[in-house]
Amino acid sequence: MSIQKPEVLRLRLSYAEDKQQSRLELHLENTLDIELRQWCLHLDLQRDVCAGTATAMTRTGSHLRLSPVTPCPLLPGDDCRLQLTGAPRLLQRLSDLPGGCYLSTAEDVYEVQLQAHHLPLSRPENPPNPDGSREQPARSGLLPAARYVTATDGWRPWPVAPGISAAAAALPALDWLQSMLGCHWQSPDNGEQAELVCAVDATLAEEAYRLDINGDRILLEAATAAGFCRGAASLLQLREGQSGEYLLPCLRVEDQPHYRYRALMLDCARHFHDLDTLFDLLDWMALYKLNHFHWHLTDDEAWRLDIKAYPQLREIGAWRGHREVLPPQLGSGPERYGGYYSHADVARVVDYAAARGITVVPEIDIPGHCRACIEALPGLLRDPDDRSAYCSVQFFDDNVLNPGLSGTYEFLDAVLAEVCELFPGPYVHLGADEVPAGVWLGSDACRRLMLREGYRDPRDLQGHLLGYAQRFLAARGRTLVGWEEAAQGDKLDRGTPICAWTGDEAVRQLVAAGYPVISCPAPRAYLDVAWSDDPGEPGLHWAGTADLEACYRQSPFPADVPNAMGVQANLWSELLPSREQLEYMLFPRVLATAEWGWSGQGGDNWPEFRARAERALDYLRSRGVRPRPLDPV
Repeated sequence: MSIQKPEVLRLRLSYAEDKQQSRLELHLENTLDIELRQWCLHLDLQRDVCAGTATAMTRTGSHLRLSPVTPCPLLPGDDCRLQLTGAPRLLQRLSDLPGGCYLSTAEDVYEVQLQAHHLPLSRPENPPNPDGSREQPARSGLLPAARYVTATDGWRPWPVAPGISAAAAALPALDWLQSMLGCHWQSPDNGEQAELVCAVDATLAEEAYRLDINGDRILLEAATAAGFCRGAASLLQLREGQSGEYLLPCLRVEDQPHYRYRALMLDCARHFHDLDTLFDLLDWMALYKLNHFHWHLTDDEAWRLDIKAYPQLREIGAWRGHREVLPPQLGSGPERYGGYYSHADVARVVDYAAARGITVVPEIDIPGHCRACIEALPGLLRDPDDRSAYCSVQFFDDNVLNPGLSGTYEFLDAVLAEVCELFPGPYVHLGADEVPAGVWLGSDACRRLMLREGYRDPRDLQGHLLGYAQRFLAARGRTLVGWEEAAQGDKLDRGTPICAWTGDEAVRQLVAAGYPVISCPAPRAYLDVAWSDDPGEPGLHWAGTADLEACYRQSPFPADVPNAMGVQANLWSELLPSREQLEYMLFPRVLATAEWGWSGQGGDNWPEFRARAERALDYLRSRGVRPRPLDPV
């Protein structure tokens, strides 16, 4: 297949709405000097739409195929109007517009340039700075804030090439510190004149540290390698440039985390993110004391993990495009797009994370969000006799594993066995979210399973499948983690960690039921939602909007919920095809999750937190990161 580009076709989009519906009119012009026969317009749109007058439409996920109801050739200079309709306020921001547009014929594929006209999207006036001022941070300026800081008078020079005395457990932290600085210090020794001393204090908690900076030396104490990493992060943040040299304030820090689980989730299925991006992400996590990297590796749009037992997963499931088994999605376009992580790639990520005190938590999302693996292994995972009718929230009607098929368990055994070999951490996340209503109702295999097990509700089948996977993982020393829907069907152990994503009420219910809860409420922990109502701001808006102040002011747990397992920020990547977009959506809002996770408190001193966040953004910019500015743009 070749993409023809002698001249791009023009597609003009006009949008109108009233109280009853929205209307999208697509005006396609044949600007080429050839006749287009058996043509079809392709585009990706993450909205629920229907075909309008004289328009035929089919869809797979976000990918729409449009053509006239009565097929006709498109002659040079001719045009054709197609129409879509949907609910009011269908398009609210520029990132809602269709993407990945192209036109196909029986022989060729042509690039299509979208031009949007008459969009009733108004840019709101910039609101005033709500805090009215920019207070200076406390002298330490650490983010997240330290538990105890005692400042003394004076500064000391940053150790450019210090003599070092370090326990073995501190060596990974020192290596990371040097890599962040781009320098190489001499090998540690036991010299009494060392400027930087890293000593073990076995009385400290797992990630606790003590940092003492004075005129004579820098003393960092911890009980574990992770504790030394947290202290090294504070030491790096305290480094300040003044009058052409870097200085450290003289002070004493005693610090430890409030929550033992502080995570960031990155979706690498919707769009593929390379290893360099992942390595930088892990460095940023270490800098702000996050300790679990939740790696979303599989979904409807792609399967990103190489499984030796099923090479089709990397050969078919990792790619999408016009002539691929998986069609384009989310603006990826007609050309072959994708990628996967080999076993060697995974080993590098796991080792890189471990050296920074970070545990990698792989996610293999089941039983929903499975279209990529089903399409890659149809003979094993598809039931040709299943007549169930359903549609997922992402508009897939064929994306759920069938618990009544023996192939489903054969698949899980092979995949989870390799996952346990690749990832040494204690947790394996199995998703369990967004299984649509209607699934399994038309499957004789599922009906037989329900009869055999005495199940009356089809939702019990999800619990049945997850319970099987939980026992498989437990036999290998792993703990299953799931999104909040994993608790449905009541088939999992009460010790199963659950990521509560819909809000406070879900947190309350899960805690009351006895589950360890990781709070990641969509209205303030989903970093893919838009910053504001400004139509120029990228992001989804189903969960509202959230700027840094909103993320900081609202606790991840309701006031009436006791201490829970931890917190997490989620960065879904439907709208993140590039590194630049990832950085814009990640920073600065992830800093609020870091603050709540480590300190266990926040929300009551926004001006002071804002000042610390601004300082953090200045540092990130100095390293080439492109965060969203704090002020309106």
